[in-house]
Amino acid sequence: MDQMENGVQEDNGEEKIMPANATQANSSKSRPKWLIIFVVILAALILIGIVAGTIIYSSFPKGYENYTVQKEQYFVEYSEEYDYWDVITVEYPRLEGIDEEVQGQLNQLMYDTAMDRVNYWHLEPSDEVKDFQEEYFSIFASDVNCDITYHSQYLLSLDYREYYAAGNPVWMTNGTERALTVDLLTGQSYALGDVLEINRDFIKLWDESLSDELDMEYADDEEIDLLLSWFLQTDEEINEDFICRPFFYITDAKEFVIGVSLDPILDYAYTYDPANRSFYTHLSAEELEAFKKQSDFWDKYEKSETIGEVLPCIDKKDNIWLGEDAGVWDYEY
Repeated sequence: MDQMENGVQEDNGEEKIMPANATQANSSKSRPKWLIIFVVILAALILIGIVAGTIIYSSFPKGYENYTVQKEQYFVEYSEEYDYWDVITVEYPRLEGIDEEVQGQLNQLMYDTAMDRVNYWHLEPSDEVKDFQEEYFSIFASDVNCDITYHSQYLLSLDYREYYAAGNPVWMTNGTERALTVDLLTGQSYALGDVLEINRDFIKLWDESLSDELDMEYADDEEIDLLLSWFLQTDEEINEDFICRPFFYITDAKEFVIGVSLDPILDYAYTYDPANRSFYTHLSAEELEAFKKQSDFWDKYEKSETIGEVLPCIDKKDNIWLGEDAGVWDYEY
């Protein structure tokens, strides 16, 4: 019989028994070989991934394991050096325990930020401010409180809140707010526009969050455009009378407080009663995802853990004109 049938084949008159699954058996012998090759390749790829991840992780800056932020206060009460009274209580932070050059740079920046309005109105006045002083000043008072809102191995975030009286604490008291978020490794200070894309969609998100917090109606298109011009500092009319200051800081829950302050340049310092032109709201990193810019800030933010120690100001003085118990807050306007 020339044909194989039911596993029986004739050869020279003899029958040879062949397994019906002989072809499958031969094929199955090659499978372990290909399976082994596949497993080896897969293991190699996994190993390469692990090694690459380890290299990337190990190449990322380690950051600081320990440092301190000591709060201090610039204090003056009736120095008698000027033609008007001066009462100044400015709290500011002093950093210790990081690279000396970066530490000196950041300490100067944090001090200058705390003293911003004091320098503008009092210690380093322009000619225009000097003319304003001659006309209106009987006293200059400033009360600044600084809060270290977040501190990690990479980042330090600060919030400064201030009330200042540029001329008279009853009729000319302004509230303002500013903030810093800095890189402890490089000394870089991150502005809001460095880490987020500021556009109409962002302003809508910001306005909705603020309006929800205050139980107010959402801004219309015209108001959105106005708010955007404040954040971008592009409103020429506003810029004639105010310095628009967008700011942000990180909270201890790693959320973001984002706001803008309008500081009067001259005449709008006259308020008739205490006025605060700072507006801010809380937003999460997830809510800000669509607006994140390419920045090493976000890598350091994601890897940040709370590290460092904040020490309170020793013998902190109250401002007799603008402190919590000052009479200006009880004055009947």
